[in-house]
Amino acid sequence: MNDHKDRYIVTVDEREFDLQLSHIGADFLVDLGGSQFKVKVDQLSDRKFLFKINHGSSEIDITRDGNLLQLFLEGKEMNVCVEPYNLAELRKRTGAAIEGVEDRTIRAPMPGLVLGTEVKAGERVTKGKTLVIIEAMKMENTIKAPYDGVIKEVFVKAGQAVDKNEGLVELE
Repeated sequence: MNDHKDRYIVTVDEREFDLQLSHIGADFLVDLGGSQFKVKVDQLSDRKFLFKINHGSSEIDITRDGNLLQLFLEGKEMNVCVEPYNLAELRKRTGAAIEGVEDRTIRAPMPGLVLGTEVKAGERVTKGKTLVIIEAMKMENTIKAPYDGVIKEVFVKAGQAVDKNEGLVELE
């Protein structure tokens, strides 16, 4: 057995878990908050994986964008952030936000007038989808989704003036 353990902070629904991962050949030994599990992972397709945990198994569809994972398991969707332990500790101590992890609010890049919103709460969007159109300095500025996700909330409406860095949309 390999003595080297990879350590991560895993965040699910704003709850943090300390995860340690040891490699045992092609399998893993996972320590999650003191509970240990033997895990074997088989890739079934580009996004679909079969996780064999102890004596059970589950198929999980995974979409990844940096540290953010969107998991689909038994008809349920979970958004998970996985950070290397040292990076998570540094972020906590310095207060530095990691884009798309701490603050999922899409903000106005400049002051202006909202000409329109192209999304509504609950809508699934893909990276590059137009979210909001802002007029600033007589020019239209299209604010696009920086990653795939689901619109949690739209904070603005057409005709509303916004300041620089004002929240426009929350994207999970």
